Amino acid sequence: MNKIKNSSKNITPFGGLNFIFKALTTKKLDVLINSCLGSRSFLAQYSYSDVVLSLFANSLCQGDYLSDLQTLKSKYSDQFFTKIPSPDTVEYVCQELKTKTVTTTTYNGVIHDVNYNNNMNSSLIALNIATNQLAPKTSGYTLDFDNVVVQTEKQDAKLSYKKTKGYHPNIAFIGRLPIHIENHNGNTPASYEQKGTLERCFDNLDHFGIEIENFRADSASYQKEVINLVSNRAKNFFIRITDFKGLRAHCSKIGNWEELEINYQLKEVATTLYKPFKEDKEYRIVVTRVLKKSGQFDLLSGCAYDYYGIITNNKVLTDKDVIEFYNNRGDAENSNRYLLNDFNLHHLPFPDMDTNTVFMYLMAMSAILFEWTKIILVKNKAEGVKLNMRVKAICFHYITVASAFINHAREKIIHVYSSTKYVVLKI
Repeated sequence: MNKIKNSSKNITPFGGLNFIFKALTTKKLDVLINSCLGSRSFLAQYSYSDVVLSLFANSLCQGDYLSDLQTLKSKYSDQFFTKIPSPDTVEYVCQELKTKTVTTTTYNGVIHDVNYNNNMNSSLIALNIATNQLAPKTSGYTLDFDNVVVQTEKQDAKLSYKKTKGYHPNIAFIGRLPIHIENHNGNTPASYEQKGTLERCFDNLDHFGIEIENFRADSASYQKEVINLVSNRAKNFFIRITDFKGLRAHCSKIGNWEELEINYQLKEVATTLYKPFKEDKEYRIVVTRVLKKSGQFDLLSGCAYDYYGIITNNKVLTDKDVIEFYNNRGDAENSNRYLLNDFNLHHLPFPDMDTNTVFMYLMAMSAILFEWTKIILVKNKAEGVKLNMRVKAICFHYITVASAFINHAREKIIHVYSSTKYVVLKI
């Protein structure tokens, strides 16, 4: 290759976006986003849906930073979707939508910062329903609740338990679908005011008629008020209990242990009834015991085991079923990582917590659109596309194809430069 000839034709390397945006507008998801988030000033050049769809496109095309919108705009000019704003406009939008951070000081002087927007949380559920990924009055949904540390050096970020500065949002998922986000500063533990967060989450779900059959969470949810709440708002709950002296003393008295193979490992498992929080109400705990590596006996329990339990109100599932069902919660932790990596939560663009929280909501909307897009692509038999693919794979298999619009016989026709057959997506 000794000679290069440049062409000024408006050919984009991201031609697959044209078909995706066509499907989104046919489904009127842009209209839904605007109806959920509201209207901007009549002088505004870009709507809220323009911003969401542009951030969505930026992620699909492997843009890592908000500034990559400029590159996307230059490489995706004169295509189906043209209203791609500048990074400054995105910041203005996030400033418009932000809510004030609530700051509380505890009795021992610890300052906690919490920021959330309940209207935007409702918008996440509405978007899931509009894309037919959630359906009212449908049984069988499992709500996974978790916290994740978003490392950042922003001016108001505080030191997390991981010894790095950042935020510590809690996020609720149904499958891969984010349905509730509340942002905490880095120094705030996962257990902080969790009952209030879950009440708002369940209230929003009830408003849309989404019924939760199972609730799963880690040991941060092992709180009296949380267990009382989820036992009333979900049919079943499954919450992890880590080793502590009360559990050790109780479990050391269990006489019948069963050896089960779980995830290709042999474990000693037993079921016991336990009264947490010094109450009369008993709950079932499925306990796994593991011999301490040191072999050292504990004076309280008189044994050399560590105990790990799952507290639940389900009395039907076997011990193995309870453990395996809870272990599937690990997929929810993957959902957190996908938001961080595929939808750029690890590159928060703004200097303050309240504006970055809005960015989290907008990227959660992008994640919902992405899950719907995969369903539509599979339905239309797009070559090489599978439901379990992440953004990078969809970009490689479908998005990256050269295309251009040509005016012919008073009609705008898209030319796709590929041997792979592209069709208008049916929804």
